[in-house]
This record gives sequence, C-alpha cells and structure tokens, in this order.
Amino acid sequence: MDWLSASARPIIVSDLDHTMDSSAVTVHPSGVEKTLHECIHELKGWYGDKQGKKFRVWVDRVLSTQIGPSTWLVNFNKWEQYGDVRCCCATTGKINAKIRKLEHYNV
Repeated sequence: MDWLSASARPIIVSDLDHTMDSSAVTVHPSGVEKTLHECIHELKGWYGDKQGKKFRVWVDRVLSTQIGPSTWLVNFNKWEQYGDVRCCCATTGKINAKIRKLEHYNV
C-alpha cells in the first residue's frame, strides 16, 4: 500500500511551489542552475511516469552542519533504483529554516 493517496500527491507538489523561497536555486552537477520553482514545475510533468514500475529513491550518509542561526549545509548521497539499475550522486544543499504555519496540514 502506498503511504500517500494518489489524489493527495498533486496537492503536495502544488504546495511545494508556494512554500519555497522565490530566490531559492538548485545547481545540477553539470553546472546548470535553475530556480526551485522551475524544478517543481518540471516535477508536475513527471508525475506518474513510473506508475506501475519498481522505482525507489533514498538518501544515506547524511551530514548536516549549522552555518548560521537558521541555516544548515547538508551533504548526502542520493540513490535511485529503477529495475536492476542503481545510480548515486553526492549532493550538497544549503537549507534556510523559515518558521510558518502550514494551513493545509494538521501538525
């Protein structure tokens, strides 16, 4: 059984767009820089592309270092498995915490 109903997933992807800082960016290992909003809009197009197929994503070797009052530098390995093929990439992210009330979720 899936941990989240299919009808709830589009809402969560949509909410990601509204909760991200508009100046947030991501840098692909190739050096291409995109805003997180652009990445989220791309996710909407991929929704369901692995439906019915064995596809897994996980992280390990997570190391976080606080570099400011509400800022962390996080390093981890992100793994993807599709069928018998596994891929891994080392990932670094800078996370800024922003406290706000989530209106759609009971916390």
